[in-house]
Amino acid sequence: MSSFYKYIRALLTACLMSCILLTGCGPSEEKIAEAQSKYTELVELHNQVVEAHKTIADDSLDADLVSLSDKLEQMDDFNLNEMKDEEIDTLIASMDTLMTTYQDFLTSITQMKSNEEAAVIVTIPVTLSNTSGLTFNSVMLFEKGDVSNQENILASETTFADTQHITGLFIYRDVTNTPWILALEDADGNSYEIELPVKIYTEEGCTLTLTYDSETQELKYT
Repeated sequence: MSSFYKYIRALLTACLMSCILLTGCGPSEEKIAEAQSKYTELVELHNQVVEAHKTIADDSLDADLVSLSDKLEQMDDFNLNEMKDEEIDTLIASMDTLMTTYQDFLTSITQMKSNEEAAVIVTIPVTLSNTSGLTFNSVMLFEKGDVSNQENILASETTFADTQHITGLFIYRDVTNTPWILALEDADGNSYEIELPVKIYTEEGCTLTLTYDSETQELKYT
């Protein structure tokens, strides 16, 4: 990202100097002023994009932005004093095109920043408390639909017995509030799944107290 940063002040000064060199046989004073004003707007827009680009982690635009900045620097090669009004009009049109491209990149960067901020994950500490009267040989805690992280959190040959607690667990809330699943298997081989609505939990964490309804054979939590 650092490769994109340019020293805009030098470019602006060079453009202003071309006006100082103006002679009577050169282009009109009004056309010079118009070109200067347009260049100043372009540089200011470039600066906005530079600052906005620093705020995002996505580097997919780096190469394009460097190329665009190089085109801006090439504006310094023009001496307005040696140009005709028609040529300056063409230059102004080129600057308008650059400005449109910069505006498009600014819009893209703004959207990228919004997406990055929205995707920030909130960490939620979890404590499990077993008051179900059951003993569990397997306890898994994973994001719904994530088949790659369904692993037993209990150590080998360890059980999660009645009245025991498990601390140091974490679930995460993303922008879509994807639920998490608490999956358990008791000593008799019965499996249970409880869906956790992460949107109701905060960074302060939660304690999930397991209970068992023997009539419905349902494992619940409070």
